[in-house]
Amino acid sequence: MVQADPAELLNEGIAAARSGDKPRTRSLFRQVTELEPGNEVAWLWRAKSADAPEEVVDCLRQALAINPHNEVAKAALPDALVRAAAAHQADRPRARQFLVEATTVSPKHELAWMWRAGLADTPEEGAEHLRTVLGINPQNAKAQAGLAKLQKQLAPRWTCPICDHPEADARPLCPACGCALTLAVPEAFDVPRAIKRPAVEAAAKRLYAAARDAQTAGGVFALGLAYLNLGFADEATKTLRAAVRMPAADPAWKDQLARFTAHREHAARAGLTAAKAERKKPVVMVVDDSPTIRKLVSATLSAAGYRVAEAESGYAAADLIREGGPPAVFLLDVNMPGIDGFSLCKTFRGSAETAKVPVVFLTGKDGLFNKLRGQWAGAAEYLTKPFDPQKLTAVIAKLVPVPDHPQ
Repeated sequence: MVQADPAELLNEGIAAARSGDKPRTRSLFRQVTELEPGNEVAWLWRAKSADAPEEVVDCLRQALAINPHNEVAKAALPDALVRAAAAHQADRPRARQFLVEATTVSPKHELAWMWRAGLADTPEEGAEHLRTVLGINPQNAKAQAGLAKLQKQLAPRWTCPICDHPEADARPLCPACGCALTLAVPEAFDVPRAIKRPAVEAAAKRLYAAARDAQTAGGVFALGLAYLNLGFADEATKTLRAAVRMPAADPAWKDQLARFTAHREHAARAGLTAAKAERKKPVVMVVDDSPTIRKLVSATLSAAGYRVAEAESGYAAADLIREGGPPAVFLLDVNMPGIDGFSLCKTFRGSAETAKVPVVFLTGKDGLFNKLRGQWAGAAEYLTKPFDPQKLTAVIAKLVPVPDHPQ
């Protein structure tokens, strides 16, 4: 059997390609490359006539293996690799192999880098490939839009510096642990915060351990905030001052801490002033077994500028006197279980500590006998229930006026 002439087969294949007979073309060029594996031209023609993208790639690789300087094969291979990747996009690892080869043989191949970005394993990798595309063609609108989308995904996620709860953006209050996270609003710490205390205490222990092992300005500052939210203001201030002095401290912390400290000092002075003014108020001790009466008396006299001490019995009144001293006025219910108002008044009159304290009887009983009995017991005034708030205030004010309080 006479072996076919590769040269004749090559010419026949070229003629078939020009006539548009693709099946015969592919068959002839396949025969030539089988007979002469080193026929560079035959591999180029076979690549041109191949109907599968991966076969095109294989043929071009063969041509370049024979002649690495073949400019036709070198120019065609990147596009062929991209088409092969597109044909295998369901098989992402395989598709990425074709694209990596394409960008290796042609580092400026814009389309190959776009495909690599689309098949990237991570947003970081995709963003890197799109930046490469824009380095090749800054006007690539798809690359611009894709990079903007990925950068939004890659924006650093905020986490609570105390409990590490993740959020999309920074918050002045952590929605997880409830802590206030900035000193920019000092008023946030004026009252105890509704925090998840066990979680914040655990976070404070963790932050303390971390600061002890390897101090960072952010960690120490977070520890100070944790202390502050837990109500340990003095320890918090000490820790926050240490954070502000550290080399990597946020410059804004210094001003925030100064404002917080000034606010705290002002609040302390105001508290002392208010406490001093409160202590100047005359104390009226109401002794009545009815909680409702005690609350009504307290509301009425507090509005008039008095401090009111409430006792449900003579025994409770004695305890209050031992703890805080005698009041300015006693307001006694006559009918109480145990020691009644008359007996309690006599007891007060028999004690040097309370002998001169005015007593006002407040009772549901009326009549000359009860009034006389109250006077015999040493009462200064006698009011009947239900009482008139204005009359009650007038009686107490006559006995003990409130300094600087409008009558």
